[in-house]
Amino acid sequence: MTNAPDGTITLRVNPVEVLESFTAEMTRLSEVVDAAMREGRARDAVLAAGAMQSLLAAWKSRLADALTQTRSKRVPPAVRLAARAAAAQVLPMMRAQMRGLEARIKAHRARQTAISAALRAVSTSAPMTYGAGVGYGARAGNRAAPRALALTV
Repeated sequence: MTNAPDGTITLRVNPVEVLESFTAEMTRLSEVVDAAMREGRARDAVLAAGAMQSLLAAWKSRLADALTQTRSKRVPPAVRLAARAAAAQVLPMMRAQMRGLEARIKAHRARQTAISAALRAVSTSAPMTYGAGVGYGARAGNRAAPRALALTV
């Protein structure tokens, strides 16, 4: 925000436009992450999440300016009200999207942890052999059994 010599105030950014543009781009990337997670494309989900972080870093100063203008007394009241209304719509929606992604990530991690634990349990247990009288000439312990079947688990 700058003051011109004639007393008019020039805004560095249009807060409503900045908030709406950022939200649209972040929503698009959020949908890409969501679709990639549902379809099991981990690499694409990570790349889209990285793009979301890059977008946030790139827009950081513009967003800060836009949010500052919602509180500044130097900004005309109509612009402040419009910016506040845009922020009131945008921020809860973004928060809900991020919470949804976090919940899906936590569920995916829990599922992967359970699968890993089951695989670890199976791979570390000793194989066991069970015998039953099925074949001729097989031995069961110290005595010969007429029939035997060995099953390794």
